Formats: sequence, C-alpha cells, structure tokens
Amino acid sequence: MKKYLTIILTTLALAACSSNPSMKEMTVRMGDTDSIQITDMRSITRNGVLTAQVTIQNDSKSNLVAYRFKWLGQNGMTVADEEAWKPVTIGKGQTTVIMGIAPTPDATDFRFELNQYK
Repeated sequence: MKKYLTIILTTLALAACSSNPSMKEMTVRMGDTDSIQITDMRSITRNGVLTAQVTIQNDSKSNLVAYRFKWLGQNGMTVADEEAWKPVTIGKGQTTVIMGIAPTPDATDFRFELNQYK
C-alpha cells in the first residue's frame, strides 16, 4: 500500500511541475512590434479542430502589423504549411481580437507570429 501511495504522490508532484507555455513563450516577434502588447491568448477545440484567439493592444501611434498562426501537433512539430501574413491596422490605444482556426485536426497547439508590416 505504501508503495502505491508513493507512486501516486510522485505522479501528482510531476504533474504539478509541468506547466503550459506563457503568452510570451507562445509569441514570436519579428521587426519593430514593441508597441503591440499581447493582452490575452486562449484556445479551444471545437468539433475536433483547434481554434485560437489572441487579443492585441497598441500602446503607441497607429501601427500596421502582420500576423499568422503556426499550428503544432502533440509532439511539437508543425502540422500544416506556413500561413500567409495577414495585415491588420491597429490605432493608438486600440484593442483587436484575432481568431485563427487550425487547418487540420492534428493541431493541438499554436504559436502566434507578429511581424512589422512592410
């Protein structure tokens, strides 16, 4: 009995140590995007397909940026071709919600890529 209790407690301790990546770890920035803040990041699986929602806010002058999602499988590998960059204009003090739907049910995670639009 003591052996099983030890195994259960060890398993629970290891599960508590594992954590989900932070918004900062899930965001890839390119170019001058420092004035754009990621204020929220969520995901849900609907009908077997991952849907992501990212909220961004502009703290500076009106800004034109581009974004895309990188869809990852359970093993952390990319499961779809690279998406095209999508431009979005975000005014000073404005908040925008960006949605993405995985192109395949194999996607279990994502990274949000933000780039200075040229």
